[in-house]
Amino acid sequence: MRSWFCFLLAALLCTNTYAQLDVKVENKKIDLVRNGSSLITIDSISINFIAQHFQEVVYRGDDSIMLKVDYPLMPDFNRLETGFDHSLELGISFRNNTFHFSGHGDWIGNITIHMTDKNDHFFGLQETLYPDNKKSPDLRGSVIDVEVNGEQYRYKENFASAWSAFYFNPKGYASFMNTFAKGRYQLAINGQTSITHETNTLDWYIFTGNHNDIYQQYYSVIGEPKKVPVWSCGPIVWRDENKGGAPEIVDDAKQFLKLKIPLTGLMVDRPYSNGSNLWSKMDFNEQFKNPGKWIKQLKDSTGLYFLTWIAPATFSDTDFPGRLSGSFNYIDLTDPAAITEFAKRLNKNQYAYGVKGHKMDRADEQFPEMEPWFDKTPRQERKNKYAFLYAKVTDSILRSHLGNDQLNYARAAYHGSQHYLSGIWGGDPRSTWDGMAGNLANSMRASYMGFSNWGTDVGGYLGQSGKIAEDLYIRWLQWGVFNGIYEIKIDGAGGAGEDRAPWHSSKKLQDAFRKACEMRMDLLPHIYSQLNTAGTYGTLMKPLGMVYPDDPTVYNIWDEYIFGNALLVAPVLAEGNSRRVYLPEGSWINYYTGEKLTGKKHITADATNGIPVFIKSNSIIARGNIYEGNTALWKSSDKYVDFYYYPGEGNTSMDFVDAQDNSKRYKIQTATDYKMPAINIPAISYNGYVKIYADKLP
Repeated sequence: MRSWFCFLLAALLCTNTYAQLDVKVENKKIDLVRNGSSLITIDSISINFIAQHFQEVVYRGDDSIMLKVDYPLMPDFNRLETGFDHSLELGISFRNNTFHFSGHGDWIGNITIHMTDKNDHFFGLQETLYPDNKKSPDLRGSVIDVEVNGEQYRYKENFASAWSAFYFNPKGYASFMNTFAKGRYQLAINGQTSITHETNTLDWYIFTGNHNDIYQQYYSVIGEPKKVPVWSCGPIVWRDENKGGAPEIVDDAKQFLKLKIPLTGLMVDRPYSNGSNLWSKMDFNEQFKNPGKWIKQLKDSTGLYFLTWIAPATFSDTDFPGRLSGSFNYIDLTDPAAITEFAKRLNKNQYAYGVKGHKMDRADEQFPEMEPWFDKTPRQERKNKYAFLYAKVTDSILRSHLGNDQLNYARAAYHGSQHYLSGIWGGDPRSTWDGMAGNLANSMRASYMGFSNWGTDVGGYLGQSGKIAEDLYIRWLQWGVFNGIYEIKIDGAGGAGEDRAPWHSSKKLQDAFRKACEMRMDLLPHIYSQLNTAGTYGTLMKPLGMVYPDDPTVYNIWDEYIFGNALLVAPVLAEGNSRRVYLPEGSWINYYTGEKLTGKKHITADATNGIPVFIKSNSIIARGNIYEGNTALWKSSDKYVDFYYYPGEGNTSMDFVDAQDNSKRYKIQTATDYKMPAINIPAISYNGYVKIYADKLP
């Protein structure tokens, strides 16, 4: 039975619009033009650090041109025969809001594109807080190396390890170099921006439009973000070390039941296996014996799915085919024998017992880039490509056994990984206020790179003591509600010291823990829908500079963001019950009180009842009960979805993904008739209501 109350049913139409793109060539310069205005001016394209001395148009069509670009006599470079003149055939297409440059030459060692600085700002490229723990996501004036690098101990987080040869510019475009080759980006230095990659193939895209346009184009090249199951969107708890083995895991689940704190999953970290580093056999050791029995008990008796830690390495164990020699003995993920053995161990030792996915560690630190690969991948591509292959291979293994009902999230990632990873987590943050703040800044950089699903280790990972201040833990729990992955650490820093679990803490913390997890479960319909439509609407946690590119005030803001296209979230990053918040243009509604505020100004927001959250006017939010997890064991409630509509100027819509109906996608649309708000709800599988916000009675 589907029951709905609403004012009006209406159908809305939308159309894609494309800008007028053009390419102008004059001497050595190439000008990229959008709607009659210069977007990017390319001063030169250097090969092996030498600029062209001549270029000419040899073909021009309606949406493409071909250039013949001549380069002078070059010295030897990387033992390539370059002691003579060369010409590069450079193709440029410009259609569907995208410019695309292509060219190749076996004589090429690296390619550099030099562009005129037009007071540009740059966002993306890497997750870590380079340079010098800088929290602002604006990279103007920076030099960025685009290569996965695990040696990051001087940062507030260790191993925030996502990279991409992609940056967003608020002037209405993004740059993407489609290559695994390492790169260096010199951004607005001495009047010029330069992009260099150690590759012999130019495959460069300029995506234009608003942020939705840009990320849709980006995902059309690298693949849409991976879809996620509904249970993976709920609270998942873990310990860095389960010293009590399987009985401790089962007892943790029972303790959360006793406290009536909602969860959907549990994760075990290393050590839990046999072999080197208590991992290389990829099985369950004596402390975790009979895994089929207790993993089934977790699901049947407590409603929780179970995840494990994995790594693509065998450490000192050499009993594995296709290894890359080094201290970690990384698995060669291009070697069919190695992939077969990796899959065999995971299938036999884990999935057969009910494991539903993995937290994917390593693939960044102590990587042996000089070791040759089975498929002969060149050295300059290995670090970035390895992170990509780790995602692709693991997803393939999971999918072959579990289909779509699985979760994998990694700390090391490179562009293209989005299609094979459920999400990424922000490395190992320090268990301090500043560690939490630094990890929030990481999340904004990851979002600019197009990683749609990101999560912090709630409570932090690194530290000198076990337990952390309860106020810090509570604020981290509250922020985690508005992450993509809600992963909560319940033991001490680094697995040592006093336990953080709520049953070892005060009633205040227990209540806050419960409230945060209840809020997360209530938002599951919205989060699940947003994550599974990311290919259309982009990342879940959007920086303000992405959504409001015409407002320079927001370029340096890293400590608030738009969540699920409807909510402005401002985490509390210090002791106290208030914080300063910038509200962008438009009208905003306080999530807790319903107070309506006008934007484009700073306010002091109360944080007594939770971190400040504001609803953007003209938004639709889906809330309700679509998955129970362990809550089915203490309360009986029918599944339902309520749609909250906050009217504003014009019409709006959201895409609702129905978890009960094979994840079918429905368009929820609004319309206004005689100034009366109206909303159209298709026949989804849930009962529920439409609730329309009104700041005053008609």
